[in-house]
Amino acid sequence: KEYLSGLSLDPNYQKAKVQLCTISKQAYEQELAIAGNFEKTSDFESALAHYSELKDFLQMLTQYNCLNFPTINVGQKITEMKSASSEKYYKLAEAAFVNEDYSNAIQHYKTALKFNTPYKDSTEKIAESFYRIAQKAESQKKFRLAANNYVNCSDTVKGYKDAPQKAVSLYYSLGKYFLTKGLCRNAYNDFNAANKINPDFKDLKVAMDEADTCSITKVAFVRIDNPTGRDIAGASMGDFIFDEIKSKIQQRKSRFIHVMDREELEAILGEQKLGMARITDEYSTFKTLKGVHYLLFGKLTQVNSTHKGPENKQFTTTGKQGYTCTKPDSKGQMREYLCFRDIKVSFTEVSESISVALAGSIKVLSVSSGEAVVVHSINSKKSDSVRYAEGFSESNVKLDPNIESLANAKKT
Repeated sequence: KEYLSGLSLDPNYQKAKVQLCTISKQAYEQELAIAGNFEKTSDFESALAHYSELKDFLQMLTQYNCLNFPTINVGQKITEMKSASSEKYYKLAEAAFVNEDYSNAIQHYKTALKFNTPYKDSTEKIAESFYRIAQKAESQKKFRLAANNYVNCSDTVKGYKDAPQKAVSLYYSLGKYFLTKGLCRNAYNDFNAANKINPDFKDLKVAMDEADTCSITKVAFVRIDNPTGRDIAGASMGDFIFDEIKSKIQQRKSRFIHVMDREELEAILGEQKLGMARITDEYSTFKTLKGVHYLLFGKLTQVNSTHKGPENKQFTTTGKQGYTCTKPDSKGQMREYLCFRDIKVSFTEVSESISVALAGSIKVLSVSSGEAVVVHSINSKKSDSVRYAEGFSESNVKLDPNIESLANAKKT
């Protein structure tokens, strides 16, 4: 292995080739003995690994013209070890199957198939094991477990017995049950599982539409009040925060959440002869509202902005200015060159900072009960600062890197 590693770095390394050829027969016999010992003790998987390694080794010897001795048919040995390994796990699976230990039977059949696919009736036996697990679960009224295993059965052998029909019937029944309980999302998920198997089953499409409609939770953003009267940089802070929250909810929401825009809410309020301005976080103002599940309100109690600067400081530094100069070359002829000289450069350093503090609260109210289901405090402070250089007295001057970075720094 070490000689082969050396040759992988330099295929023309002659000394490594010679040494590899010298010990190749002993190395082959050593690995063959290890594989044979595992085979004798019925550890066919370990034997398979060593025969596979031996096959790769012989291929490398052939590549470097070192295979100058007879060998066994390693490929045939690999085939035999795969068959022996499959048979070993198949027998374990059969024993588990007879003892009605179907979960372990499935695992052993699958392991048998790892070495040889197909192998005997392993695939069919896996399907039958799933089928029997499903039958037992169904008899115990564990309907979801039963449905899932009927699906596993059908996925293993497509259309195995009546597994697809049993699975779709169970999912449909579960969906109907949840629908009667008002658990619409659960109902939709089960109808959807049934739909994947057989979209034409009974009135499945109608049931799915019904579950879909009642599973949607509608959240309406009413407003965030800002009684402080203070805004920052001309931006309405209440609207700004609302837009931020809406954006985050839109990114993270599930398909069951519908965030209503202002026009939708106003349309619903108009239909029910309710005005947006009259809707407050008092239950009495929205308890008759239909078509919305939750209302979001907010209030800012603090909007504070502190702005320092700009502060200007004058500095003088030394820079290098380029100019054209004439001087003799190596042959004594006068030529023009780019020369540099030190000059004084004046500039202004500007520093400025701003900090913004917001405080308040947001609450989500249930339309059906008026209860505050979410109360979230706003208590946030952010700040930013800038420091940059401007107003240089000289242009086209090479400056110290620190001053160059100040000249290129952000200014807002």
